[in-house]
Amino acid sequence: MNNYCQMWFKNFAALLLILYLTYPFKLQAAFPETSRFSLKSSITSLINHPQFNSAFWGIQIVSLQNNEILFTYNEKKRLPPASGMKLLVSAAVLDHWGKDYQFKTPVFFEGRLDKNGRLLGNIVLVGKGDPNLEKRIYQPNVKKRIIYKTSAFIESIADQIFKYGIRKIEGDIIADTTLFLNEPFGRNWDYEDLLWGYGAPCSALAVHENSFNVSVFSGEAIGDPAIIEINPKQKKLDVINKVTTAPTEKGTDIRIGRDPTGTVLTVSGNISKKSPLISYFLSISDPALHAASSLKLSLEKRGISISGQSITRTLNPLEVMEEGDLSLEKARQKQINYFPKNQISNWYSLPLIESLKILLKNSHNLYADMLLRGLGAEKSGVGTLTTGFNAIGTFLEKAGIAKAHLNLSDGSGLSRTNLLTPESIVRLLQFMDQHPQGQKFLESLAIAGKDGTLRHRMNNSSATGRVFAKTGSLRFVSSLCGYVQPLNSNEKIAFAIIVNNYAVSKSKVNQTIDNICSLMADLPIL
Repeated sequence: MNNYCQMWFKNFAALLLILYLTYPFKLQAAFPETSRFSLKSSITSLINHPQFNSAFWGIQIVSLQNNEILFTYNEKKRLPPASGMKLLVSAAVLDHWGKDYQFKTPVFFEGRLDKNGRLLGNIVLVGKGDPNLEKRIYQPNVKKRIIYKTSAFIESIADQIFKYGIRKIEGDIIADTTLFLNEPFGRNWDYEDLLWGYGAPCSALAVHENSFNVSVFSGEAIGDPAIIEINPKQKKLDVINKVTTAPTEKGTDIRIGRDPTGTVLTVSGNISKKSPLISYFLSISDPALHAASSLKLSLEKRGISISGQSITRTLNPLEVMEEGDLSLEKARQKQINYFPKNQISNWYSLPLIESLKILLKNSHNLYADMLLRGLGAEKSGVGTLTTGFNAIGTFLEKAGIAKAHLNLSDGSGLSRTNLLTPESIVRLLQFMDQHPQGQKFLESLAIAGKDGTLRHRMNNSSATGRVFAKTGSLRFVSSLCGYVQPLNSNEKIAFAIIVNNYAVSKSKVNQTIDNICSLMADLPIL
């Protein structure tokens, strides 16, 4: 037995030696020691520059070949990441639904349809959380989001109702958004953000992405009122025009404000006689009503007579409270289960990955906040911030990230009380690098010097086309988190860079972040 054991150990030792000689790269650092030292010293010099005396940096850089930490600084500090939050939501939905998942938005009728095409009841459009009802495809060369006068989604639904044989509706057009609790904004959003399209309220129905365009043209003569156009038209919105056409030398100065009810929009100031068209994207104050009104208008254009009104079914938080807390049971009881036999149509979304490209490359806030609530609805039956955060927490545990170290206030990153650590973001990136959906996740990120929010950054540098990352930007907050593909290697680097409280311009901060990315792209591999 002793001889047998000795022989076994000798054979095992020989096997270990063969493995060591055959696969030495697994036992060595991915990057030369001199290069790692140079990277550390260079980054330290950049972030310790006197211009950043007031700033607070949090950075972690890790090789994905062997998980070696190449640089780390304040990696455990909780910092507002701005739109870096979108990485969590995007990774979680890819993990749960996969790239090919499709949302289905159904239309039902209530009541009875007679032989003459008369519906004795209501048409109900039921929101299911599809963030991209218009089926937008990410287009790298399109710099500005276009809002069309009509919605492809609404027009298609109206066509299907007409084809169903309905010619007269003795009832209402109803938008049902009870899949989500009516809490349209993230926690601790700034009031000034609520006016603009990037702060559009979240709803289970998002026709026109819950935003509209205000266009201002100069009048024919100096002193004339300006011409203001609203696209698409907004029901229950009064526009007060206080903009005057001014001489060219006076220039253009326009201010926009909306009353607390969201029903009165005031545009004031002056526009130069030779000024080109000026456009503003604003948020729709009542997305559910807008959806119902848009469908009613489209049906009437097709000659369908409607006796009722555009109304909504929403899930009011006050109606589903129990001892001061939200009762999911009460909320689910408020949701109506429509009869399958009364279904008129079903609108299928594009594969989920198409929406994620827009979300991550263009940093689309509404998409992120809707998908957050959508995850919550999938897990609990009701989409709320809390159920969404719980779903994200389950995913983070799966990824090996302690949720206790984070604070989540929305899905978009617009809230300043979102707090992530650079270490947690890098851990997420590491997890997704090994995930079955990992390649699609990477491909959805903006590419340095090529597209998305990085289109104009890191141009003509070693980082061009080699950094795949998510930008983040708020006042006094800038972040960049993602992957770097070094010039001389097939291996990748995961990184998270967050800087808060700087006193210099954002362009100088971003240039420093871009310089760090170039240093990573230049790293030689052993």
